This record gives sequence, structure tokens and C-alpha cells, in this order.
Amino acid sequence: MAVTNKALDQLSNLRAEVRSLGFTLGRTIAALEGEETLAMVETLRTLAKGSRAGDSGAARGLAQAVSRLTPAEALNQAMAFTLYFELVNLAEENFRIQLLRERNQKHRTALAAGQDSEPMRESIEAAVRELKQAGVPKARVGKLVRQLAIELVFTAHPTESKRRTMLEKLATLGGILRRHTLEEIQHAPDDIKREIVSLWLTDRSRTERPEVADEARTGLWYFDRTLFQLLPRLHEDLQGALDRHYPGVKAPRRWLSFGSWIGGDRDGNPGVTAEVTAQVLQMNRRMAINKLADTLSNLAGSITVSERRAKFATVIRRMAEECRASSALMARVGSRYPREPYRIILSSLREQLLTQAGASLLDAAVSPASRVTAEDVRGILSAIEADLRRGSAAPLADGGLKDALTDVDVFGLHMARLDLRQHSAWHAKAVAELLARSDYEQLPESAKQALLTGVLVDAKELSAERMAGLSSAARLVLDPLRLAVRAQAEYGADSLGIYIISMTNEVSDLLEVQLLQALAGVRLPIAPLFETLDDLQRAPAILAALFANEGYAAELARNGRHQHVMLGYSDSNKDCGYLTANWALYQAQDAIMAVCREHKVKVTLFHGRGGSIARGGGPAAKAILAQPVGLKDGGIRVTEQGEVLSTRYHDVDLAHRVLEQMAYGVLLGANEAQRGARKLPKHWVKAMEEMSAASLAAYQACVHHDPEFLTFWRQATPIDEIGELNFGSRPTYRRKGSVSVADLRAIPWVFSWMQSRFNFPGWYGLGSGLDAILRRGPEGEKLLREMYQRWPFFSTAIANAQLTMCKADMSIAKIYASLVEDEGVRERVLARILDEFRLTERAILAITGQKELLENEPVLARSIKLRNPYVDPLNYLQVEMIRRRRGRRLKKADREGIRAVLELTVNGIAGGLKNTG
Repeated sequence: MAVTNKALDQLSNLRAEVRSLGFTLGRTIAALEGEETLAMVETLRTLAKGSRAGDSGAARGLAQAVSRLTPAEALNQAMAFTLYFELVNLAEENFRIQLLRERNQKHRTALAAGQDSEPMRESIEAAVRELKQAGVPKARVGKLVRQLAIELVFTAHPTESKRRTMLEKLATLGGILRRHTLEEIQHAPDDIKREIVSLWLTDRSRTERPEVADEARTGLWYFDRTLFQLLPRLHEDLQGALDRHYPGVKAPRRWLSFGSWIGGDRDGNPGVTAEVTAQVLQMNRRMAINKLADTLSNLAGSITVSERRAKFATVIRRMAEECRASSALMARVGSRYPREPYRIILSSLREQLLTQAGASLLDAAVSPASRVTAEDVRGILSAIEADLRRGSAAPLADGGLKDALTDVDVFGLHMARLDLRQHSAWHAKAVAELLARSDYEQLPESAKQALLTGVLVDAKELSAERMAGLSSAARLVLDPLRLAVRAQAEYGADSLGIYIISMTNEVSDLLEVQLLQALAGVRLPIAPLFETLDDLQRAPAILAALFANEGYAAELARNGRHQHVMLGYSDSNKDCGYLTANWALYQAQDAIMAVCREHKVKVTLFHGRGGSIARGGGPAAKAILAQPVGLKDGGIRVTEQGEVLSTRYHDVDLAHRVLEQMAYGVLLGANEAQRGARKLPKHWVKAMEEMSAASLAAYQACVHHDPEFLTFWRQATPIDEIGELNFGSRPTYRRKGSVSVADLRAIPWVFSWMQSRFNFPGWYGLGSGLDAILRRGPEGEKLLREMYQRWPFFSTAIANAQLTMCKADMSIAKIYASLVEDEGVRERVLARILDEFRLTERAILAITGQKELLENEPVLARSIKLRNPYVDPLNYLQVEMIRRRRGRRLKKADREGIRAVLELTVNGIAGGLKNTG
């Protein structure tokens, strides 16, 4: 009862903090914009609450009040509700951070006192403890840990709505709030007032579309702010848990690392040139070196052991002497600290690193003799560590020096490995030119494979003269590969990751890239990306044929018979709908693992997940444990995108929680996978097949077979407006001039439905699928309840759908539907969507036994309900601005004003729902 009371007190404090911040915001609005502006904010809020309570007059009043606003007035209203959500989100984040710190501190205190302590749920400690309690022997845990390899890959997001300036400002205010007590916050101290004023007066929108380098800087901001200091802590968490439960088992030096697509992803983004890739690689390297240089500076100032107080190994003395002689600067350092060899060595290492921090791949190469590698840095730090542990200075080997070694292992001198990605169609065009076969792209697949397999035998690096004579289309593919040659030579092999082939359809797609790499003189691991329903279903057969291909045998051998395979969660959902995509991904993983076992190939599955439920989002640990089969070899790659970055990685405590949950899922999932896959009951599989077919039929009938659905979607959502806003560097559509669903990128597809509150991709078709079984009567309902209670995959799919449906709102969606010009199209398509929504809701309630959606998550359900009256005005404002923008010719000033309001409402709705795409 005491814990419950404390939790209630903490929630009460959170609500009090939100009220205080809201009041301070109100006083700020009145002071800066006048009492009339604040009064209108209150009017819109009151009308929204009345509308939520079922007052139709309030709903009409809200629409009328918004319709009378000028663009300037609408901007202030949008800013008020947007900033309110920014403040609420900060308060909720601080609430979470406080709980995490308290629980971690309680656990650490108990352990330090030698007491048994229940670790936090879904933590690294919890995973190791669960393995111990399950009787998993030490040898197997040792194998699990040795194979553990988690790589999170940051990607640019075409609908990322936060500017880096806003990230900084919100982080600053979050820190201020954590330093104040609730009582102080309630009295609105000056530092909080100043930050709220600054936020009110700061543009949320960018003046121009960000370039790839801007996106790279934003990605690196998270490394600078949190990840570089966090990773040593996570590695210590794992080793500490192993020491307590499995003494003698050692964690690998790098089991968690990072990759990036920002600057390497060319699929549909003409802004990612070879020059841009070179620029981003340099930025990654500069960040890593500068962070490491700061660490070395701190170490030099802390490991100040004197020759008068300790003995040093001969190798350390020799290294210090060589450092003294290396430069005039080091001679001065040596003269100032003549008896402190560690300081001299660390200072010299720092100087050498900084001299090469600015080296560009487009400039003259750094002399190999003077280049310092990550291995060099580790060797020097390890020598110092070993020397310290020999004598009385042994305690100094831990702490900062130990963390520095972890940072070098994880981040090297590259920070994140940069992947390269391109669409398969571009590879085919380049190969056709290089082979002088104008008919190449029309050849049957068997002929392509035979041709490529033969050419690969004698493929040699192209001469500079041959490269210069190629067309721009061929250079588009080959220039990045040529750059990769130099990157590996200058920056090290770990500066680059893998090569991903978008829209992989056949074996020839991989052989083409193998040939292109041979002609460029580079070898990067090649990963097919299976995205559509057809590709996912054919993936096992494609891989089986690939592994049997003579030409690919050398590639497999070079990589130690290890293959990366990427699965696309976004395009598969857009192609076939929520339920069918989830089931296709499940089946594909099972079948891919079976093919790899048969051919004795180790595999790392690369999950192309997004932030929203429709794109594979949701709790990481639950998603992994719902199907652990892909973890048999211990490795996993996962993309992290958009608002996922800005909500997970801007704070050390929150990032720690996200990453330890990921590690928890992978550790337990890998153990489950290595025990052998449990066979699903045949009647479950049969039911899923039936549900998937019914769901697919409903989805295709709506999205792909209804010729007027595209019109409805474009007019009932802000997709066209989103495409014009300055969010990401990538175009909304893959092909210039296209407006088709097939060519639309999955992220803006999800984003447009989220903004208009349909949340269509996260549930549509699920109801039809479930109903196919429920129509059997009590027997069908019993079967689905059994699957829900006993099958993690199915229960996770249902739970995620509940969340996305609760964030949807059909009453608001109807207002967006009013934007559709043709009444017949509007009524018919809207009726179909509403019918499926109601069918899905009824089915979920029948299966779960709940009376309403999210009844089993009351805190989350309440949070959504409390937010809705503040999101609704933003939706009304957005619809009104869309109506004006589409309805008549506008003066330039009005057009710009409407655009500003639209961009702000996009930010506000995303913040209120905590989702973009």
C-alpha cells in the first residue's frame, strides 16, 4: 500500500507541475500577445472539452471560432497549444527520469550493502538474473554473451519536425525543471519564465529544407549529448550483472554499437552525392576524435602519477621519451611535467588525433606513417592500464581510463559506421552500361545470373580513364563505391558499414552489387532489403538460390559465411496492411533462418523499423521476444528514426532505459532462439493464414482496387502540404512527379494519416481479419483468446493496434474528410473506413475481454484522453488552413502566413500524439 500511495503522490506532483507550467505559459502569452490572445486560447480549449463531452454546439462553435482567425491570430493559437505540449512532454519526461533514478539508486544501494535486490523490470540485470533463475548453464551464457552484437542505425527522417535549435532549447528547459522543486516551479522562477518566453518567440519551422549535412549534424547531436558518455555505463551494467550471477563470464569489448544512413542513403534522395558522403564521413570522424580528445585531456589531468611516487615499466618510459621528441608542443609539456609519463603520453596522443581531425577524403591523403588508428589509441591506453594495475596506482585503471577504452571500442575514430544504400534499379542501369549490354535489363533472370556469374570470375578494378568515360547514371552508383575505397584506407574499415539494396527482387540484384564493388575495388557486406509482400514471401527462395550461386561463394567466404538480411516494415505495411504485413514478416524470419541453417550461413537480421506502430514501432523488448528466432547467431540491427531519436536519445537516463530494454530483449531472445524454435500449433497457423487473407482482401479492396481512394487520401489528409514543408532532405515520393501510393515513401504515408487522426496504416484490415475467425461463433472467439493469451506475437500485434486506435479519433477524421471535394467519394470511402474501425474495435474487445480499448493500460489511456482537448484545436486549425490554402488564390503574405500555421500545427499534433511517422 505504501508503494501505491507513493506512486499516487508522484502522479499528483506531475499533474501539479503541468498545471503550474500551463499557468506560467498563460501569463507569458498575456504579457507578450495580450489578454485577448490568451482569452481565445481558453475559448478554444473550453469548446474542445465541450465537444469531447458530446456537445455538438461546442464542436460547431470551435469550427466557427477558428474560421474567424486571421493567419497571424491562428499562428498564436497554434503556438499556444504546441508549446503547451512541449511543456507537458518535458514534465512527463522528468517524471520518468525521477522514477528511473530512484529505482536505480535503490537497487545500487542494496547491492552495495550485500543485500538481494529485485532489479528493474526489462533491465540488463533482470535479463541475466532470469537466465540464472531458469538454470541456463554458465557455458551457454558465455556463448550468448560472446555472440551478442546489437547495432542501432540512425536514419534521416523525411518528416522529422523538430529543429536542432528546438532540441537544444527543450533540453535546457528540461534540465532547469529537474533542478527545481515542485514548490519552486509553482512560483514560476525567472529562469523558467525566460526559457518559456524564448520558446514562444522561436520559430518551429525551418526557413529552408534541410540538407543532408544538417541532418547529419542533428544525428551527431545525440552522440555528443548522451551516447558517448552513456555507453561505458551500459557495458559496466552487463559486466557487473555477469560478475554477480555468472562469475568468470566476460562481456565482449563491443556488444552495442551504432551505425548511420545519414549521408549514405541514396534511395530516392538526389542530395546524397559522393561529395556529401565524404563530408558526412568527415563530420562523423571529427566528432569522434574531438570527444576522444576531451576524454584524453581529462585523463591527462587526472592520471598524474609521478616518478617520485611510483615505478614505471620500461615501455612506458620509452613511450614518454618518444612523445617528448615528437613536437615542440610536447617538448614544452615534457618540460612542464617531466616526472609524469602518463600525462605526457596522453597529451601527445591527444595532439596527434587533433591534427588529423579535419582531414577530408576529398583532399590530399594523410601520410600513413603519421596516421593514428583506433587500434593505436587502444594499444596506448591498454599499455597505461596494464602498467597502472602492476602497482599501487591500480585503482586509477578503473573509472575514466576504463570508460575511455570502452569509448574507443564502441565509437573508434568514426562514431557510427556509415551504411550505403541504393535502389536496385540504379544498379541494373549501371551494369548494363558497364557490360555494354543495352538489352541487359530485359534479360530473363536466369540469363542475368549466368552473365553476372561469368563476369565476376575475372572482374577487376576499373582504371581512372574508364571511370571518367562513364555516364552520370553509372557514376551515381560507382562514385560512392570509389569513395568507400579511400574511406577505408584513410579512416579505417569501421568507418563504413554494409551496402543495402532497396527493393531486392532477385538474386541478380545482389550479384550486380558484387560486380560493381569488384569494379570499384571495394568490399562491403551486401544486404538485400525485402520490402513488399511479394518480396517477403519470395525472400527464402531468393536467399537459397543466392547461397547456391557459384559467383556469390567468394562473397560469402570473405564474410566468414555471414549474411546480413534487411526486412522492411514500412513498405510492407503500405503494400498489404497491418495484419498481413506483420504475419508476412513473422513467416519471412522463420523461413530465412531455416534457409540459412540449411546452407550453414550465419545471419544478422536488420529490422527496418520506424517510430509508429504501422512501421514496426512499439516496445523494443516485446517486439524482439515476440519472435526471437532471428537471434540464433546473437546479432541484430535495428533502424532508429525521426521522433524516435528525439524522444529516446536526448537524455542520458531515458537513453539508458531504452538501450537496456533492447539488451534485455536480445539476451533473452538469443537464449530462446538457441534452444530451438518452438513449433506453433497448426490451428494457430491456419487461423493466422485465414485472418491474413481476409485482412489483405479488405486492405487491397480499399487502397489498391478503389480508383477513388487515392483522391480521398490526398484531399482528406495534409499529404500535399507536408510535401511542401521544410522537414527532411528526402522528397516525399521516390520518383519525381509521381503521386502514386507505390512511389510514396512510407513515412509521409503514415505521417499524413497520423496528422488527420485516421491512423489508418496502424489498424486497417485487422478487423476484417479477426472477424473471419469470430464469425465461427464461440469456437472462433475461444481460439483467438487462446492465441492472445499464449502467443507473444499475436498479443503484441493486438496491443500495438489498441494503442494506435486510441490515438486515432474518427470524429476529428470526419472533419478532415470534409476537405474531400466530391461528396460521393467522401461519403463512400469514409463509410468504409469507419465500418472497418468499428469492426476492429469490436473484435479486439471480444478477444481481450475488455470493455474499452486500452482498459488494461489505464495510465496510458488516461494520458491520451487528457491530451485530446488540447490536440483538437490544432486539428481544427490545420483543417481551416488547408481549406484556405486549397480554396482560393491568396496574396503572398496570406500564403506565407497559412504555411507557417500549417507547419506549426504539424509540430503541435506530432507533439500532442507523440508520433510523426
